[in-house]
Amino acid sequence: MELITRELPADCEILDTSDYHFGALNCHRGGVKEIISYVAARKNRFLLNKGDSIDAILPNDKRYATCAQAIKDNLMSPEQQAEAIIKDFWPIRKQVLVWGHGNHEFKLINTLDYGRHIAKGLGAPYGAAIFKFIAKDRAGRIAYKLFCAHGKGKVPAGAKDPIQREANRKAWVKRTLERLAADCVYMSMGHGHHLIVVDPTTEEQLYVTDDGTSLKQHYRLMPEQNLQYIAPESRWYAMTGGFLKLFSPPGSEAIGYGEMALYPPTEMGCTKLIIRGHKLVTVE
Repeated sequence: MELITRELPADCEILDTSDYHFGALNCHRGGVKEIISYVAARKNRFLLNKGDSIDAILPNDKRYATCAQAIKDNLMSPEQQAEAIIKDFWPIRKQVLVWGHGNHEFKLINTLDYGRHIAKGLGAPYGAAIFKFIAKDRAGRIAYKLFCAHGKGKVPAGAKDPIQREANRKAWVKRTLERLAADCVYMSMGHGHHLIVVDPTTEEQLYVTDDGTSLKQHYRLMPEQNLQYIAPESRWYAMTGGFLKLFSPPGSEAIGYGEMALYPPTEMGCTKLIIRGHKLVTVE
């Protein structure tokens, strides 16, 4: 696990992103450029990356035959895909807090660590597959910590009822992450291509005390965010989506592996952390 520290403004936004899949026909390159433009518009906007930035499919991969004939922008090789990432993100390189590594890059790690290569090209800290981001104030004091992992596994399809299905998915994300770091107010993973946010439940919990003669009800309050231990119900959890479209464009005659697997449509995008007064106040 890497530990990345940086001083951040008291009020800022952090986009937590992953799974761009540059080089895949179905990569939503326009969506990636939208988040780059969004970050570039203000100095107090920053970006985290958790890997699978490139598709990294080679001729020995069974998916290569259908992808290679239909790659957009001539991003035929992993090197070309990585260089396209560096070129696109170059304007906001100083606002990139961490650049990570996913399972698609990991397939080629015995030839080149493309996550590290992209991070170096942008002059950004390299987060590998799992990292903590530690935000500090001007005095050098820790304000809050974020836990980020590329992740693995498949989000459960679960119940027939959509409300219960969403609850099952949120519970799965929280259960997967909550034991991996005790001092982080926000914990996220990528890989699953779902946008899921689990809000803290602390403020919704009611408890009763007495003063020896009478009873009184109280609501639990959110604790400080720079503690050594933050209770699981006082944290945010997220799966941060992606930018790989499900269906290949009509007329391309290409076959996406999401189509072969009959994956359902998913939202594309990322999560946005809103920081006010050196505290995380909400995740969108």
